[in-house]
Amino acid sequence: MKYLHKPLAIIALGLFFFLRSNAVFAQALPIAIDGSYDDWTASAITFNDAVGDDTGLDLLRMSVANDEQYLFIRIEMDEQVGLTDNSSISLFIDGDNNSSTGLSSNGLGAELELRFGDLSGRFYYGNSSATIQLGDVGFHHLPNFTSNVFEMAIARDAEPNGFAKLFSGNSIKLYFRNGPTGDKMPDQGQTFSYQFSDEAVPAFQPIDLQKISSSHVRLLTWNTLFDGLLDIDRKPHFKQVLSALQPDIITFNECWDMTAAQAASFVNEALPLGNFQSWKAVKLVDGNITLSRWPILENWEFFPSHRLQASLIDLPNGQYAKDFLIVNGHLRCCSANSERQLEADAFANFVMDLKSPGGEIDLPEGTPFVLSGDMNLVGSQQQYTTLVTGDIVNNGAFGNDGPMDWDGSDLLDVVALQADQRMAYTWFEDGSDYPPSRLDFHFASNSVLDVKKAFTLNTAIMSPQRLDLFGLEAENTMLAADHLPKVTDFELKSMTPSVDLATIKPSLQIAPNPASNFTKVHWTNPNAGALIFKLKSITGQTVKHWTAFHPEGSATQLLDFTGLPQGSYLLEINGLSGLVAAGIMMIQY
Repeated sequence: MKYLHKPLAIIALGLFFFLRSNAVFAQALPIAIDGSYDDWTASAITFNDAVGDDTGLDLLRMSVANDEQYLFIRIEMDEQVGLTDNSSISLFIDGDNNSSTGLSSNGLGAELELRFGDLSGRFYYGNSSATIQLGDVGFHHLPNFTSNVFEMAIARDAEPNGFAKLFSGNSIKLYFRNGPTGDKMPDQGQTFSYQFSDEAVPAFQPIDLQKISSSHVRLLTWNTLFDGLLDIDRKPHFKQVLSALQPDIITFNECWDMTAAQAASFVNEALPLGNFQSWKAVKLVDGNITLSRWPILENWEFFPSHRLQASLIDLPNGQYAKDFLIVNGHLRCCSANSERQLEADAFANFVMDLKSPGGEIDLPEGTPFVLSGDMNLVGSQQQYTTLVTGDIVNNGAFGNDGPMDWDGSDLLDVVALQADQRMAYTWFEDGSDYPPSRLDFHFASNSVLDVKKAFTLNTAIMSPQRLDLFGLEAENTMLAADHLPKVTDFELKSMTPSVDLATIKPSLQIAPNPASNFTKVHWTNPNAGALIFKLKSITGQTVKHWTAFHPEGSATQLLDFTGLPQGSYLLEINGLSGLVAAGIMMIQY
């Protein structure tokens, strides 16, 4: 990560003012709480603490900015901590810039103390005080896993006890402390003052919920909260949102008692496909259901007894160069840190397998894939690192580390701001001790996928005009589930050149036919490319498929029919730009 800091001369001048004249600063910036820091420009007011001034955790620097709604703070330290997971870091804010009111601490009269690791705080007003939750001051932060850098937001109109304002004026003071006796920032004898800027920041432009192009593949993930699709009171809200979002592929989580057939029926009602078509659904593991408007060719449960399942989606051959692999994941929650790491390792191992010949799965080079679902990334950052980079922790069980994407790069974490505000959280619960969190992810092979649009839907913050435009109601997402639906629109790139169909078709040889356990397809290929073989029942259902990428010259593909009932089948052979050949394939034993 790159961080932009002021030149040393400016920093030194700032420290002089802190020590001698208690100067105040202001900076309005359009900060998005999304776990990235590109919007923290060099103009953000930054305080650099002395390095190595404590034997424990060393608080290094903080930056402060604001917009009309929030006070924004970024804090950096010398080691990773889980900010809201038993850390000892506290934030003190003197909301009226008056040292004679509030809690006397480090030269401040603090109206607010937030103890992040305890998920609570204390609000001081008049001669009284009250224990509060982080949510009582509109607190947001990211990331939710361990890090040495965090960004956070506190609502400027917060009334922590329900009636008294936290910020009673435009000037405030603040400082961080690590435990009762640990490092302070600023140190004893210094103060950091900040003045809210009244300058307007650029308005957030709401994201249009419709796809830019019908050719883009829309992937939706949504944790349904304890079988929400079966709840008679919540079903209408799910259907309304699905109708507005119009996904092509869906990964649902927490469908504990729902069958794949029930899920398909539910989505058929919400999103009818027409022409007597039906949504396809698969459920291999507890709680996860993957649905697709296109056929599902093959499925894998690659880490038994864990909530990870993969499905290969049969995208239309005339429109898309490759099929699409979707991994529906729901990693273990909360304190199950070691289990969650095992699941992250298993996913990385599965990706290594799909990119190399042999093993459980073989996909043609350049097949796009996405890990989609509720990842519960609230513990160690290592799990996130494993999912993105392929840095496996348990190598003895899951093999060697390796790059995740086809081109040797990392997977893309598709960060999706809410469609109507600069926040990226996907889970929240009113009254919970835990602040809103980003739990739902799309990790994509972006060497072969372009993200054309991504957003998280929160109907509670949409304007009446926007709600009417998309046929939604303000309470839809809140009453449906505690997680918000996350959407990404992908454009598929082609890494494989198109096969010259005219030259391949005359050279095709298929033998034996009739066949027993296998047959061989031989052809001459003047340029490198891929062929897709589909064995279908007489009623048109794909019962088996194979995809083969071959270099120039003669090529042979073995089609294994082991386990299939004898009878008549339709064998289709497709190139990237259309059908090459089709005919009857007989299986006899």
